[in-house]
Amino acid sequence: MNKTIAADTSPAMRGNFLAPVYLWVAGQRGPRALALAAALGAIANLGFPPLFFWPAYAVALTGLVWMLDAARLSPKPARSAFWRVFAFGFTYYLVGMHWIAAAFLVDPGAHLIFIWMPLVALPGGLAMLLAFFVSIGFRFWCAGPARLILFAVAFMFGEWFRGALFGIGGLPWNLPGMIWAPGSEVSQSASIWGIYGLSALTVIAMAAPATLADARARGTTGSRAAPIIVAAIVFGAIWGWGARRLGSIPEAPDGPVVRLVEAGVPQGEKYKPGVDWKIVMRFRNLTGPDAADTPSIVIWPEGALPYYLFEWPEALDVVADTIGNRRLIVGTIRREKPGTDDETAYNSLAVVTGDSNVRGPLKIYDKHMLVPFGEFTPFSDVLGALGLKTLQKLAPGGFEAGPKPSPIRDVVGLPSFGPLICYEGVFPGLSPTGADRPRWLVNISNDSWFGSLTGPHQHASQARYRAIEEGLPMARVAAGGLTGMIDAYGRWTARGHPADPVKYGEDPPGWHSSVVDAAIPPAAEPTPYGRWRDGLFWVILGFLNLGLLVLPRR
Repeated sequence: MNKTIAADTSPAMRGNFLAPVYLWVAGQRGPRALALAAALGAIANLGFPPLFFWPAYAVALTGLVWMLDAARLSPKPARSAFWRVFAFGFTYYLVGMHWIAAAFLVDPGAHLIFIWMPLVALPGGLAMLLAFFVSIGFRFWCAGPARLILFAVAFMFGEWFRGALFGIGGLPWNLPGMIWAPGSEVSQSASIWGIYGLSALTVIAMAAPATLADARARGTTGSRAAPIIVAAIVFGAIWGWGARRLGSIPEAPDGPVVRLVEAGVPQGEKYKPGVDWKIVMRFRNLTGPDAADTPSIVIWPEGALPYYLFEWPEALDVVADTIGNRRLIVGTIRREKPGTDDETAYNSLAVVTGDSNVRGPLKIYDKHMLVPFGEFTPFSDVLGALGLKTLQKLAPGGFEAGPKPSPIRDVVGLPSFGPLICYEGVFPGLSPTGADRPRWLVNISNDSWFGSLTGPHQHASQARYRAIEEGLPMARVAAGGLTGMIDAYGRWTARGHPADPVKYGEDPPGWHSSVVDAAIPPAAEPTPYGRWRDGLFWVILGFLNLGLLVLPRR
């Protein structure tokens, strides 16, 4: 095959410094080609949080385009292209979402038998989806820059489909635009076209170096570099606009000071005998008494007390006594009609005050976007028969989804806020907008399921992009994750730090609690993305497709 490729490309490759690399990449076949594609998929993840090494993403996509070039010369081109993209996608999603397997190790006796799902079934299914869409674009493959458009449009259709429509609610994790650190100059453009629009531009820019070497019989070095030059101009303009946005933030007063509290309980310890009361008392100590010098708003994470708080009077009395006249935003689970055939469980956010042990919570929000297999079992009739239940200890039958998020308002002493529980912070466009636009966002999460490597960093980065898209500050409190205050431009203004043992008492062994007091930053003006949502993403794809009418396709 190497000789075939060399003969096919020799007029164009003569004197090209990338010729040896291109011919080596394109010359791989059979298992070696699949292994190389898989390696490129793994390399692409160096671009994602926490590293943000975006050149690795360019290397990965350029290499994949070159491998698709070579697939045209295979005896079965479509089949070869499909499996090369599949191999790329399998490691791309496996390495990027390996942390999901950590959730199955929290209670290995019950869930280890199903660990093949996050390690094989999930990356395999997503890779199949990506390969399907790229294969459609491959049917029209050609030499030259036109193939970049075919590749980018097909790649983004696959990413959008798995994020927005993937049968059981979507999984928009690690979209290509995530290679730009949230809060940076480039990331600010998400306030215009959202993470999907930024992702579409990112894919075509990162694949642009592929035109430096291809099968065209003609093409000077300058003409081959044209797509890279255009990509540099576009992203230079995006960077410049973002720098101007960050440099011209109007002065505005901060909002109230909020105390963000995380007890740092490992997920595997939360249901051990006697730990329940230790968790209650640890949160009480970290929150501190209701005094004149303490913040009037307190936030605890999702699953802070991983029990039915409003059915546990002793704990609720302690919580109410601790909060006093303050306002507590806390993650909890609750039930309706407990003990009956119609019992329904919810993963909820509650606003609690000093008399909530008598009058109940001031406000309740029930999580809308539930985690497949974590909080509900898709295709439960079939999978339930196989013994597969959710990972939840107190609600193995799963949670019921609540309505779409709406702002929580009309609470004295608490500015209106948009609630986002855990996984909901991954979804662009879920926050209320227009007349319902809140003053700030509150994202409570339980990242203790995610392990200690890349998962918590990726989750926090995606939440920070929601702040940029909406132009709203966000308080984020994540058990086992990154806690802090985020401004309307995706930047941390305060980060959770280990709780002072002198002031708050020593942590139990293995616990890592944190406390941070931070003012709510001012909101930015309503963003274009807040008005048009993903409309500009589709406009970008439309303009890319128009490019196929202009660029030669041979």
